[in-house]
Amino acid sequence: MDTAGLTKLLEPQGWALLAELPPYAEEEALHLADRLRRRGADPELVTAALTQSRLRARARAKFGEFAEQMLFTATGLEQATRLVVAAHHARRYAAAGCSRVADLGCGLGGDAMALSALGVPVLAVDADEATAALATVNLRHFPTATVHHGDALALDLTAEGVDAVYADPARRTAGGRRTFDPAAYAPPL
Repeated sequence: MDTAGLTKLLEPQGWALLAELPPYAEEEALHLADRLRRRGADPELVTAALTQSRLRARARAKFGEFAEQMLFTATGLEQATRLVVAAHHARRYAAAGCSRVADLGCGLGGDAMALSALGVPVLAVDADEATAALATVNLRHFPTATVHHGDALALDLTAEGVDAVYADPARRTAGGRRTFDPAAYAPPL
């Protein structure tokens, strides 16, 4: 998602437009976009809202009902951990008694959501500014979650009070193909 579209979605009228959209139906999307534009809605906002509606529909397979209150990018959704898997990871960190977990390369924040839902404080870090902004939105209901935009490898874990790390690096090349070379992961292991 481009920054301008994200900015428009995060404004009150963007949230309102997104909330009023019917469940996404590919065959109705063009007609709906046309109706919204004729009503006077900003074309860039309409595009961003319909994109989110489509992504939310796809995200239900990974996030269930939580998808309806989240924001996504296509790449972020593709790489996001399924909620059931994130919950399994979170239970392990909670059982270990972790006091604060750093989710390095948090993406859209799915794993951080699962940790926070179990009361485990989490510091979610992502190098991409727009992705960190989306993670902030997605984690807004979890007071024990903090999101930082920055280089996960430069984070001072001790200064941040972190006693555990979760890292699930991106395993896709710039062309979108899956890579099995750990040196190509971002950030690298």
